[in-house]
Amino acid sequence: MATPPLIELRGISALRQGFLALRDVSLELEAGETLFAMGVAGSGKSVLVKTAAGVLIPDEGEVLYKGRSLARMSEREEIAFRKATGFVFQDAALWSNQTLFENLSLPARVHEPRWGKAEIERAVRRAAELVGYGQDLGARPAELSSGERKLIGLARALVLDPELLFMDDPTADLDESSAGRVPALVDELKSRGRSMIIASAASEFAQACADSIAVLIGGSLAARGTYAEATSWTEPSVREVTGRLKPRAAPEPAWLKGLEGAWVSALADEDTITDSPRNGGEVPSPEGEGKGKDGR
Repeated sequence: MATPPLIELRGISALRQGFLALRDVSLELEAGETLFAMGVAGSGKSVLVKTAAGVLIPDEGEVLYKGRSLARMSEREEIAFRKATGFVFQDAALWSNQTLFENLSLPARVHEPRWGKAEIERAVRRAAELVGYGQDLGARPAELSSGERKLIGLARALVLDPELLFMDDPTADLDESSAGRVPALVDELKSRGRSMIIASAASEFAQACADSIAVLIGGSLAARGTYAEATSWTEPSVREVTGRLKPRAAPEPAWLKGLEGAWVSALADEDTITDSPRNGGEVPSPEGEGKGKDGR
């Protein structure tokens, strides 16, 4: 029996304030895949990510996690799903009446009730370090800039090291340094086999991290494919979204790296350098080493 996708959206339609934000959208996310949902403002990419995460309930269709519909999960199954996933909100969605540490520790307090103070603090400090936030965690969200709040929101999603992450425009409102750290963090998560659905219109971010691209136009799924396929799409309305995506440079072959390593080792070998003609050494004759100039 084939393994079901990690996340599957089947015929999703969603109304928001009387507006059809998603129109019959179907797509899949495989384990270990990083999918970027791209589109202009109001295209439905944020609604798609929130619906896939179970944050919003669709008006039509269903969302499945490992083949199990979110709408038909038992309480125990839903708790397990929440524990296995993390969500990064566009506006950070921090509790204003709690400290940063309390905000960050919330996933652990909800899903790991047996953890002691030391375990919670270790997980919180690790998550803050991952996103590059080294300031006082005793502060309140109101004391932070919008970019700093965004970093804390990102860190909160990482506290339990979930297998699946949903990110709604994670680089928005970040300064250049912090925004530059997010792709590196996503790459690190990818290297650990984590799966992600990311809503973003940032082409450079997608070029750095995306395995696949889904383009939303007016709430409909206009295109879906690998990153390489996305760079060659020609339909004009799709190109308005993906036109800045560039083909990636081919990775250096492993055998070439090995050859370079061999040259470096050879050049670093003292005997090789000493015996070279340039340094006055004799080159062995074709018949073998150790013979004199007359062949004896």
